[in-house]
Amino acid sequence: IKDIQANADTKYSGQKTIETQLVGSQYKLRDYTRGSGIETYNMNRTKNYAGATDFLDTDNNWTSAEYNNSNQDNAALDAHWGAEKTYDYFLSKHNRNSYNGNGAVLKNYVHANLIAMGYSNNTNAFWNGSYMTYGDGSYPYGAITSIDVVGHEIGHAVCSSSANLVYSNESGAINEGLSDIWGAM
Repeated sequence: IKDIQANADTKYSGQKTIETQLVGSQYKLRDYTRGSGIETYNMNRTKNYAGATDFLDTDNNWTSAEYNNSNQDNAALDAHWGAEKTYDYFLSKHNRNSYNGNGAVLKNYVHANLIAMGYSNNTNAFWNGSYMTYGDGSYPYGAITSIDVVGHEIGHAVCSSSANLVYSNESGAINEGLSDIWGAM
């Protein structure tokens, strides 16, 4: 098992270089070069985190022909790349090793069925206190994994591990504001 650079045709940011992991003869969306790692999973349009599966590729060239499909699988490439870039931002600008400052694993869960989770539609993303979850959007919106959204959700992780803000009223607004700023950065 080792980390290897790959080409990825993301949904929102074009072709990017990402870190993947070769396990056996297949590549997974894993990056263990940053903190304790970045892992990106497929919830397969369910609400079941335990049943999430890996996004797999056989040649480590994650192309539009393979991933720009009706499932919007290229959105997972954005979530993975966005988490890498957000990790890099917090390390280089704030000397912060992952959201908790101690290298915590950043986990992305893409293709979540947010309606089954109690939301009114699938146009949302959130930090649940442990990992990021991304919906696929509802017409006319696509999957909710652009880099500003990924940065925003990791921003919530930074707030929850550092500021202990109650997520309501003014402190909730401060949490949202800081996450918006970090998402823009």
